[in-house]
Amino acid sequence: MDSDISSHFLSLTKIPQTLTHIKNLKNLYYYGNLELLNKPKVAIIGTRNPNPYAQNFTQTIAQKLSKHGIVIVSGGALGTDIIAHANALPNTIMISPASLDYIYPKSNTHIISKIYKQGLVLSQFAPHYVPRRYSFLERNKIVISLGEYVIIPQADLQSGSMQSANYALSLQKKIFVPPHHIGQSLGTQSLAKNNQAKVIWEIDSFVNAICAQVFKSFTKDSTKNYNKNASASSDAVLEFCKGNPFFEDAFLRFGEVLFEYELEGKIRRNNGRLEVL
Repeated sequence: MDSDISSHFLSLTKIPQTLTHIKNLKNLYYYGNLELLNKPKVAIIGTRNPNPYAQNFTQTIAQKLSKHGIVIVSGGALGTDIIAHANALPNTIMISPASLDYIYPKSNTHIISKIYKQGLVLSQFAPHYVPRRYSFLERNKIVISLGEYVIIPQADLQSGSMQSANYALSLQKKIFVPPHHIGQSLGTQSLAKNNQAKVIWEIDSFVNAICAQVFKSFTKDSTKNYNKNASASSDAVLEFCKGNPFFEDAFLRFGEVLFEYELEGKIRRNNGRLEVL
């Protein structure tokens, strides 16, 4: 650990509102850019052994969300976590299962050091704390709680990622997963099959929808105008889309309301055209 970094750990004066429901969370230590806590955030979690498809998906979606100013929250673990962090820098927050003077896992030291210097690292554990089994569960609670949405690129049925998914569902968080081949990523396939997660069929349309959704919650004036317009045009949107118009034509007429409808699963794009679900 860089001596300059390890000598400047600080404790938050107040626990963020999104974390106050975690009963045993009494303190948070941090190093890095605290302004990231004030930006829209999406949590990305998943297996430590992602297949090439999931690796590419994680890299692409983390890059695109970060470029739109959305902060990626994850746990710094091998596999999915560290891929998400690396491709979201500097818009990334890592939640550590150890104290901030102890980089874990060591094999991710190169990227985690960059997160310390360019992003933000948080831990609920006081200095000299080495991770134990339960500290990973506590870390995952913070990761899930900070994200407005949760993306799981790949997960097995009996895994820590699925435990985190259940925690997200208990908080009524929306979960998103990519489609996989039959027999792969049985955890995320199960979430999609049971309507506990929505499938990301197209990354760009998903990113547009997420951006429209999360940024309106961070801008009060735009939220009021957005809701007013959405309410006034809701029936008209669905009626128009029943004719299978091109997305571009519908966008010229209704604007960002379309992204909201896509995110809620009311409409979808199919070969450039919109259809009602």
